[in-house]
Amino acid sequence: MITAQIVKELAGQLGADLFGIAPIDRFDQAPQGFHPTDLFPQTKSVLAVAKRFPEGPFHARSPIPYSVANDVILAAVTRLTCELCALLERLGRVVAVPVPSEPCEYWDAPNRTGRGLLSLKHAGWLAGLGVIGKNMLLTHREFGNRICLGAVLLDVDLPGDAMADYQLCAERCRRCIDACPVHAIGPLGVDQKLCRGNSQGRTAKDEPIYVCNQCRAVCPNGTGTKQVK
Repeated sequence: MITAQIVKELAGQLGADLFGIAPIDRFDQAPQGFHPTDLFPQTKSVLAVAKRFPEGPFHARSPIPYSVANDVILAAVTRLTCELCALLERLGRVVAVPVPSEPCEYWDAPNRTGRGLLSLKHAGWLAGLGVIGKNMLLTHREFGNRICLGAVLLDVDLPGDAMADYQLCAERCRRCIDACPVHAIGPLGVDQKLCRGNSQGRTAKDEPIYVCNQCRAVCPNGTGTKQVK
């Protein structure tokens, strides 16, 4: 029998730094087409996982260390969730579906707006991995926003973890909003067209890299804090 403890222990053994479970009823407000059951109708529980992102690349003068670290850790999260699904299916009569951050099926080309199969930051929030800040990034009390997310959909009922009961963004703080070079962060979220146009670049060799991470870097809680505001 697969239990919540087994699922989370396996996630940790495979390299997850954070993990939590959200019962399917917590996703009642998910947009049509992006509910876990829209992807896997038998979903009863969602496991959210995260791996920590190193701090060093944020201090490099070149954007390449950040870009490489981002690619490597996202790939590691995807591998982790796929390996976890295989382990769970071998251990018990369970069907597990990995949910990566990319690629996505929804793409609004004129507005350069994409949506993942499932909002991983909301899955993480519902599973207790942190809170969503003004920069629209999931932020954990200890690790800050230095995390990369993944999820696994499960066809078994598992008890959910408590959602985060803390608030990290100070009411008057606007650092991420003011630091954005193209003013992409607004009251309704992030304008992806503006953000992509500024944050995605290419090297002289025409290799894709990220050239801006200001909303992530300037956050007072970016590296985590024990002081809840």
